[in-house]
Amino acid sequence: MNTCKLIFLCLIALTISVNVTRAEDKRPDIVFIIVDDLNDWLGCLGGHPNAKSPNIDAIAADGMLFSQGYCNSPQCRPSRTSLMTGVYPFKTGTYFNARFDQESNVTTPTLQKFFMESGYRVASGGKVFHGTPGKHGDSLFKKPSDPKPPKGHNNFNAMAAPNDGYALDVKDEEMSDYKVAQWATEQWNTVTDKPLLMTVGFFRPHRPLHVPKPWFEQFPLSSIRRPTEPDGGDDWDDIPEFARQLARTHAHKPLHNGLSDHEYIVANDAWDATIRAYHASIAFVDHQIGRLISSLKKNPRGRETYVMLVSDHGWHLGEKKHWCKGAIWEQTTHIPFIVRGPGIQAGTTCTQPVSLIDVYPSLLDLAGLDVPEWLDGTSIKPQLTDPSTPRGPAISSYGDGNTSIRTENWRYIRYEDGSEELYDHRIDPNEWTNLVDKPEHTETVKRLAEMIPNQQHPGLKVQTWFDKFQK
Repeated sequence: MNTCKLIFLCLIALTISVNVTRAEDKRPDIVFIIVDDLNDWLGCLGGHPNAKSPNIDAIAADGMLFSQGYCNSPQCRPSRTSLMTGVYPFKTGTYFNARFDQESNVTTPTLQKFFMESGYRVASGGKVFHGTPGKHGDSLFKKPSDPKPPKGHNNFNAMAAPNDGYALDVKDEEMSDYKVAQWATEQWNTVTDKPLLMTVGFFRPHRPLHVPKPWFEQFPLSSIRRPTEPDGGDDWDDIPEFARQLARTHAHKPLHNGLSDHEYIVANDAWDATIRAYHASIAFVDHQIGRLISSLKKNPRGRETYVMLVSDHGWHLGEKKHWCKGAIWEQTTHIPFIVRGPGIQAGTTCTQPVSLIDVYPSLLDLAGLDVPEWLDGTSIKPQLTDPSTPRGPAISSYGDGNTSIRTENWRYIRYEDGSEELYDHRIDPNEWTNLVDKPEHTETVKRLAEMIPNQQHPGLKVQTWFDKFQK
């Protein structure tokens, strides 16, 4: 090989190397925020008139709000496992917080591991996975403990009704979410040559509903408004017996001397106080998120930045006579799903359905990384350019055979005993009128039922819980 040809080939190799390096240098930083048990009681989602969430609302105002965002499972562990590994719960049988032999091992790499192997520095802190920051990251920060009420005043029990609100006589600085925001800010200000993926998990408004007293004081008990209920009727009149059982026990909780959570809270006149504690918890965590967002105003690495905020699932506060999670109605599955960053028009809303299964491929796509075929979700990048671009339904599962299909206008539910529900959200956003038996909706039911995936993992039946706790 002559000298000129050798020099030419070396120049080509050098050019390719420089171009690859430049491409990597241009990769954006990504901040992914996941909030625990946060429903749509936010100003930007209009879920409750008393909502105070100025910092989360500001993220939506600066980017795109996906108003039809949903979880894929209404409990923490299955929801977060599915999100962080990119596989639907119905493929693995990971349906509940408790582990069961029927589950399959998830073999796909976590979101954090994928980004690390793609040249990113990864920092993960707080409750990102179920109770942990995860196993993969250059910096991992376990959720700190929270202060507790004085001895004799703490009535929190995970199996008890959720009326455990308490105004703590402590400063914000003593709370775990404050410390998580502080850690995340420090990670953001750490300068390296690599782009950054930071996954940050905030704990409130998860139970116990304990936050500092000033946050309770923002919501006087006399100002509390309960969720609306249907006029002159019982919301359970037209739902299947299986759905009633699910609402009374949400599958894994015993009754309280024969009373469901809702019946217990009503009997003990604790409805308004519990709503107040939930509002206070949202306002508190919103402020901590705001502290983190303020630190992102300047990127110390000189890169563009994407921010995504979601919740792991929704939460009932008496809607449909149900509390907490563990159902597949709107309030249990509806979540905030917000993205801001370069090229995203501020203040836009997308009404196409998205769900947490779409987070993994979306973040890869925004980072300029190849999206592998084994991911079950679909990137939201097309909607960031054109919010009207159609998407498929959001699919939520709760145990083997209990599936919800949510399209832009409809929710269809089929339970493991074959019973069904159908709601038209254009005229019934509260899901008060079950249309499944109406002849005029036969074709709609058939069309939505066909969207339920054929691949259903033979996992635990919810009926197992009913048999255990309702005797």
